[in-house]
Amino acid sequence: MRAVVLMLAAAAYLLAGCGTTKQFEAIPPGLDRATVPARVVTISARDYEFVPDTVRVQAGTLLTLRVTSTDGTHGFALGAFGIDERLEEGRTKDIELFAGHRGVYPFKCSHFCGLGHFGMNGVLLVE
Repeated sequence: MRAVVLMLAAAAYLLAGCGTTKQFEAIPPGLDRATVPARVVTISARDYEFVPDTVRVQAGTLLTLRVTSTDGTHGFALGAFGIDERLEEGRTKDIELFAGHRGVYPFKCSHFCGLGHFGMNGVLLVE
């Protein structure tokens, strides 16, 4: 029975699509890293949630998301920037992007991690 539920959940995920269409290059060609403000935000991927699940940053910031999976394999997808990274348990991955445009950009777990997977999401607020 559990296998059937997992297969149906995976099928629904695939049919729903992989996420937001890419709008921006994560790091635009020609970006002069020395001339833009930089910020590092630490995120934990665990128990079907990202902590924090809201990241606020000023427009024009070079952002490093330092993401660590603490309880199994997860994913981190930020579709507007074309980012989709696999997060192995116990490892930290630095994900860089230039937050050049104001907006609200959702992110989510992109590796099926269990029944709570579909609620594992957050938002990048570029102000």
